[in-house]
Amino acid sequence: MYKNLNAEVLGVSGRQSELIELAMTYGFKGLDVDITEVVKRTARTDFERAARYLLSSKLKVSGFDVPVDLDTDDASFENVLATLPATVEVAGKLGAHAGFLKLPAATDRLAFPEYFEILRKRVERIAAVFEKNNVLLGLSFSTAAEDREGKQFKFVQDVASFLAFFQACNPKAVALIIDTFDWTIGGGTVEQLASIPGKRIAALRISDVATVPGVADCAKSMRQLSGTYGTIDNVKFVSALSKSGYEGPVTSFADPSNFAGVTRVSIVAKSQDALDHALAGAGLPTFTRRPDMIIESSAPIMDEIGIDA
Repeated sequence: MYKNLNAEVLGVSGRQSELIELAMTYGFKGLDVDITEVVKRTARTDFERAARYLLSSKLKVSGFDVPVDLDTDDASFENVLATLPATVEVAGKLGAHAGFLKLPAATDRLAFPEYFEILRKRVERIAAVFEKNNVLLGLSFSTAAEDREGKQFKFVQDVASFLAFFQACNPKAVALIIDTFDWTIGGGTVEQLASIPGKRIAALRISDVATVPGVADCAKSMRQLSGTYGTIDNVKFVSALSKSGYEGPVTSFADPSNFAGVTRVSIVAKSQDALDHALAGAGLPTFTRRPDMIIESSAPIMDEIGIDA
């Protein structure tokens, strides 16, 4: 497994080159990217120019959010699906490990059994595009009450329904995102992970929480940086996935509201520390990089970090 940075989820913003610099400066080996931005750049120039910083950095492109709303109407879904091959082709050229697609926690469209089948077919059609480009389609779910608010019918909001949906999908490109926050609150156990082959896991996201709420009371703001309280034993999750053969990215996931007034450099440094603790605790190799200072400079960022643009 390797340390991965998802800057957006931590509330860290910046140009692609700036995020690459942060990731490399603090010893991350992978980065989640904005694939829509890369696709737009590719359309304006060509792939080699659009992706030159990413490719030169030697960082692994761990994942990206799939630009598809599974809960949309049929016509809108078909329109988006028609544009997806071009997006996933770019991701494949980047060597991306996985695309991330969140299952709806609730819907106004149909009750669970009928909706289950509609979404299964949609996911399988999306997965076919990913399989052609050797990229995994990673599914996630949410326990947060905000994602169910105002919706008539509940859908995937716990581990039992999450695994049931995954097991109903046939394509080998379909994989699971293991999020220790949602997994714990959603009634999952570390032992359940033993039945999931490492090659069917798209990502591991680690977080913490002060006390474990029920699904009905879960809020996104409860998501804390791993190790803040020790309520979620992320070392056990890392150990379990390591035994299953998972070798992919491990990412710190914490709600940005927990970093009010904290600089982005400090946020990334804290994220590194959390990942190092979980990996080292599980007996896995990790490298902590602690720069003495971040030097402000007017020189091009890629010159500063030694990347040939």
